[in-house]
Amino acid sequence: MSIQQQYNEWHSATADFWEDPLNFQWYQTTNRLLPNLDNLDVLEIGCGRGNFSQLVKKKNPAVRLTAVDISEVAIEAARKAPNGIRFQVADAENLAFPDASFDFIFSCETMEHLPHPERLPMEIFRLLRPGGKFIITTENYFNGMTMVWLKTWLKKEPFDSGSGAQPHENYFLFFRVASMIRKSGLKLTHTESNHFQWLMLPGVNPAKLCTQDFASPFLKKFFKPFGRHYTYSGSKPV
Repeated sequence: MSIQQQYNEWHSATADFWEDPLNFQWYQTTNRLLPNLDNLDVLEIGCGRGNFSQLVKKKNPAVRLTAVDISEVAIEAARKAPNGIRFQVADAENLAFPDASFDFIFSCETMEHLPHPERLPMEIFRLLRPGGKFIITTENYFNGMTMVWLKTWLKKEPFDSGSGAQPHENYFLFFRVASMIRKSGLKLTHTESNHFQWLMLPGVNPAKLCTQDFASPFLKKFFKPFGRHYTYSGSKPV
């Protein structure tokens, strides 16, 4: 079964889970960091069923937004909402758009699910116009989630991050992702994180061993390496 077919099945099984994107911290952070996008050519890579795309379009009615996902099931669902967004089935590692097509590109929690994750920032670099900006969010397992990975490796079973086992999952550490972004040629100017999962213990609700975020800027910066959800933003050099 191809990875596209696997994601079609996964999206069919998790449709209700993603209904409100702002229930998820990576979308909250991206929503806060996004500038005014009106009259810009913007691309979302890994849009799923298009829920966050619709929110972006509502906030920026004049944006020219294209959103892609590998899942035909997800894109079919996204197209049911009349919203002026161009939804397309596409492979994040090999997008068919011409070079320098977009002013802004964002991709949330997609890179860690790609067989060749380094290709995502390379595609973003290719597709951005000089001076264009990007936001990427990914998982970071430099925290208690590594205990879940250890169980996965020992039992040789699929990794489940909490939304069901996905067809492909990479063990990501924040510095590895930052390195891939820089190697693509993109300029990384800002990083931040949240959801600090300190431990994962049998029979204990993970929420009891987690700090969602810090109000103190000092503590947020100090503990940044341990945040599970990492956000990277920057630009393509002029």
